[in-house]
This record gives sequence, structure tokens and C-alpha cells, in this order.
Amino acid sequence: MKKTIFFILTLVFLFSSLNLTDEWNIKGVFLVYILLISLFIVPIFIKGKLKINLPTVITIYLFILFCVISSYVNVDPKSIFGATMIFILFIVSCIIVPSLNLNLNKIIVYAILISHFPLIIFPLIINGFDTNPYSGIFYNPNSMGTVAGTIFAVLFAGFLSDLEYFIRGYKIDNKKINIFIHGSLLLFSFYLITVSSSRTSFLAAILCVLVGITYLSVYLIKTKKFLSFIVKGGIFSGISALLLMLILKFTRLNEAIYNNIFYKFELRGSQSGVLSSRDDIWGKTIQEAGAFGNGNNYFTEMGIGAHNTFISILGEYGWFSLIIFITFLIIGLYYSAKYSLCDVNDRYKYVPLMMFIIFITRSMGEVMIFKISMIAMFFSLGAVMKRKAFAEKKISIRNKGEIERHIVQL
Repeated sequence: MKKTIFFILTLVFLFSSLNLTDEWNIKGVFLVYILLISLFIVPIFIKGKLKINLPTVITIYLFILFCVISSYVNVDPKSIFGATMIFILFIVSCIIVPSLNLNLNKIIVYAILISHFPLIIFPLIINGFDTNPYSGIFYNPNSMGTVAGTIFAVLFAGFLSDLEYFIRGYKIDNKKINIFIHGSLLLFSFYLITVSSSRTSFLAAILCVLVGITYLSVYLIKTKKFLSFIVKGGIFSGISALLLMLILKFTRLNEAIYNNIFYKFELRGSQSGVLSSRDDIWGKTIQEAGAFGNGNNYFTEMGIGAHNTFISILGEYGWFSLIIFITFLIIGLYYSAKYSLCDVNDRYKYVPLMMFIIFITRSMGEVMIFKISMIAMFFSLGAVMKRKAFAEKKISIRNKGEIERHIVQL
């Protein structure tokens, strides 16, 4: 069953991103829907009852309820479909699949990397950086930023675990190699973000780093590893700073960051504002949304996209649905943040927190509904809720040899 779930999730992530190409647009997301629905067969293989998390179930139920009311008020049956698919995504990702005895976060990490590195590497090998800003196989550079940003978040979650094990002194095979590989891939994905000129993805990556380092620091202090954190963390920070200075000096990364990110901020700020006139769309939507929104065709009739996940929900379904959806995200973010501070031997414990950060931050500038970051966020939340009871138990390990037997390596 593990291989089947991994295969399906790999396809789900793949088609969610292929949907951002000209060839697979629209077809990709419908294949995602079909694959998610196919996972309803999983309960046949589950012994015992499905486990649910009451706060998240209640919020999603209320979200669907208000979306249905919105559809009735606006006489718009089409708007029910999108809300129903979000409900199906929740059932599959947070109830059905987590009920299997799987390391779901590990599956998420491998499924994302295996499905997306070919999408990035092959176009580079064939055509190189053939456009500026760079879009690869996707229909616009922001889509490349979306994919590269999610890959960055996944890699950085693993990098945080590498740092944690390094500072705590765990004897793990290939520890230094893991840090080097993660670091190199992080730089590569960060470079892809910069050449895509995706400002939101750039800010999301920076926020991932700041929040991740903060949570790692709090965790190490909480587990009474403050001295090791100061000594080893200081050494690692010094080496990292030196390497970063060399990279900026002898590569074009510094130039790429300025030309593709900061200059774009300056240019847009002098022309249409830093938000590229999106604030006009958002302001109009906030004024016209009302309690139950304006239906599925609201932004189509306006002739422009919402460019924001929350504004998209507000314009289509209204304030009640948006408030409930934000409540759901707050609950999920709370579970993910709390789990990242737990003293558990889970190499993938930072993945849910990073997925929430990348989804929420990217949602401020683009509509992320059923894109890779949203789907990965839902499944990682399901993984957190599955392991929550285990994480709340203090694990007593007597020696490093026992630690090594418990660690699941990437």
C-alpha cells in the first residue's frame, strides 16, 4: 500500500504543476481530482476506524456549508464544485491516507522531488535559461517561482533536520554529505526563484529560512542544548557566511537577485505600485464581496485574476467562507508549529511548518488553490494530526546508539 500511495501522490503533485503549462492547462487539475477521488478506496485496507481531528473537521464542514449557501444565493451551481473538491482533498489528505501506518511526510518529500526535478532539469539541459525572466516549461515565470519555491521549502525542511542532528551530535551515516547535498540543492532552487522574478516566492523562501532557523533555535534551547547550539551553531554560521560571500562574489547570484527581484520592486513601484495594481482588485473585491460573495464568474466578468488565494475565495464565496477557511489554516498552522518543537525522532517534522509558510506566503500574490503547495500542505497537516499523540509523549533514549536506530534517514 505504501508504494501505491507514493505513486498516486507523485502523480498528483506532477499533474498539479503540469496544469501550469500550456499543454496540460485544465487537463492537469482534472487528473488531480480523479487521482484524489481514487484514494477513497483506501479504507478497504485500513483495520479499525478512521481517525478524525474534530476542530479541522468542524471548520471544513462549516466552510462547505457556507460555500453551498453562497452558491444558492448567487444561483451559481458551478461554485459548489470547487468547494466540494477542497472537501474531498481534506477527507483524503487529513483522514483517509493518514490512517495508514505510513511516514506520510517522507512520502510527500520524495513525491515532490521525484516528480518535479525532471520538470526543471530536462528543459535546462535542452534549452538552458532561454528566457528572462525564466519560465521553463511553464506558461509564465510566476509558475516557475511557485514550483521552485515549494521545492525550496521541502529541501529546507530537510536541511533544518540536518542542522539539528549536527548540533545535537547524533552519529548518522553520511551526515556531512547530506548537509552538502541539501545546501547545494537549496542554492539551486533559490537561484531558480530569483531568475523567475517571482517576488512572492522570493519572500516566501526568505520567510521559510527566518522562521525555520527561529524554530530550530527555540527547539534546541527547549531541549537544553543551548551550549551546543551556541558553539556548533556559531561555527556552522561562520562557515555558511563565508561560503555565501564567496558565492556572491564569484557568481552572478547577487546580480540576479537585484535585477530580477529588487529592480522589479523598484520598477513596479514607480509605475503601477509595488503590488502591480493588485490592491485595486483587492479593494474592489472587499467592497463588493458581501456575506456570500458573487459566484464563480466574478473575476472572469471583471476581466482580471484575483492574484490572491484569500481574495479569490472572498470574491467567489464571501466573508463567511473566507473567515472559516482562515480559521482552518490557523488551526493547521498551530499543529504544524507545535509539532516542529516536539522532541521526537522524526527527520521530517519541519515539513508541515514549511508547507504552511510557502502556501500562505505565496497565496498573498497568486491564487494557490489546487497548486502543489496547497496539496502538499493538506497532506502534511494530515501527517501531523496522525503523529500528534505520539509527539506529545516524551521519548526517553538512553544512548546515541539507540538514537541512531530510531532516526529515519532521508
